[in-house]
Amino acid sequence: MYRFHPSIRWTGGYPNQQQIVSQITTLWKRYGLEPKTHFNTPVEKVYKDDQGRWIINDPSLGRYDGIIAAVGTCGDNKMPHIPGQEKFKGEIYHSSQLTGKQAKGKKMVIIGGGASAVEALEFASHEEAKKTVILARSDKWIIPRNPVVNMLLSFNIFGGETIFSWIPELLLKKFFYRDLQDLAPSEKGLFTGTPMVNSDVMDKIRSGQAEWLRGDILGFTETGIKFNHRGKGVPANGPGREKVIEADIVVMATGFDRPSLNFLPEDSFGEPY
Repeated sequence: MYRFHPSIRWTGGYPNQQQIVSQITTLWKRYGLEPKTHFNTPVEKVYKDDQGRWIINDPSLGRYDGIIAAVGTCGDNKMPHIPGQEKFKGEIYHSSQLTGKQAKGKKMVIIGGGASAVEALEFASHEEAKKTVILARSDKWIIPRNPVVNMLLSFNIFGGETIFSWIPELLLKKFFYRDLQDLAPSEKGLFTGTPMVNSDVMDKIRSGQAEWLRGDILGFTETGIKFNHRGKGVPANGPGREKVIEADIVVMATGFDRPSLNFLPEDSFGEPY
């Protein structure tokens, strides 16, 4: 996991959140970082003193030889307002708010087609939801959670889409998507973005436990989501078939705002930043 502490061992090829947090907490305590950590401390500004040492907010927090802005890529929840949302009689949550929620026997609609949507689908399956429908504006690549397959895909030394990328894309459609090739992107290459890694999505769709629909959200009704179901290759907001997707729970898998780095000095953003 870390070069200075390489003895981390996972129980499987893809550790879950609980395993990752547990290992990080163990390292944090083992290396005595607990008394050196300040929680609940918003960073408003960062600047240097006369000796070139860094000060965070004010000198009361100490002076440092260096700083690392590890703010990540996820900030506040993105919760778009959808027309008619106020009259919906069910529950509405962001995908990050599902811990502890009850979904057994309920119909769940997930708005979004990215990694957060797949995680929400896993939550629905674990909680034994009656039916789950994912409503996605566009198609995204999904690859199996298989170390061999993932390793072979990572051998793309060019780091992006090439004239040979059609080969792994064709193989994925034939052997992984199989009867669900309609869900595979037709105008977006595998290496033009970050594919989602999940082996269970296709099985859930095939079994009828879940449904994945491409289209546009038109608004809420009292009992669900009014949706424009588009065919493959039809652009966003293009022609489709309108339907109402019934729901007891609507999950907004709509991502997060990117955290700001405005607390850093202006000269931190020079080229080639």
